[in-house]
Amino acid sequence: MNHPIVTITLSDGGVLKLELYPEVAPQAVASFLSLARQGVFDHYPIERIVPGWVVDVSYHAFHDPRACYFIPNDVKSGTYLEAAFGTVGLGGYGAPEIAGGEFFFPLADCPAITGTYPIFGKVVEGLEELRRLEAAETYPVPFPGEPTVKINTPVRPIFLEQVTVETFGEDYGEPTKLPGMEKPLFWPTLQASEET
Repeated sequence: MNHPIVTITLSDGGVLKLELYPEVAPQAVASFLSLARQGVFDHYPIERIVPGWVVDVSYHAFHDPRACYFIPNDVKSGTYLEAAFGTVGLGGYGAPEIAGGEFFFPLADCPAITGTYPIFGKVVEGLEELRRLEAAETYPVPFPGEPTVKINTPVRPIFLEQVTVETFGEDYGEPTKLPGMEKPLFWPTLQASEET
């Protein structure tokens, strides 16, 4: 079986190619693929760059109600990958489960988050783009209710222009969306009919 391949084209011409691992993080992979197919990631500016730590694409659920959900945390299976430079993972907010769409790229080995956030793939082309993003000029932004959390936003916006997926004919289904999870205050407001 071929692993899913994701191509991320940046607004400045950079390209990242990812290989995803559904056998390690099936919920994370299903969620990422579902949102990518819906175009949720397209034309979205990277929101957070912390040199030496992480490129965090969004902490606002992409300002899109379609990404406002939590899924089971794949690391609970006991099988997980290390958070390290060149990998890609899904993030969360201290709750035991994981935000369905908020993905990040570690910029270094991160043992403190290994086994907490599911790493669901790796960069197979474009590692130099992560280093280029790390060097982007940024400005600090306060994180609601968490003054110690560093949020550095690029001065000149860098967009995920397009995210495309190749699954080689495999269907990875939809993720399991967990009901009743409290949504972060800075996620977009959902209509009652949209909550699942």
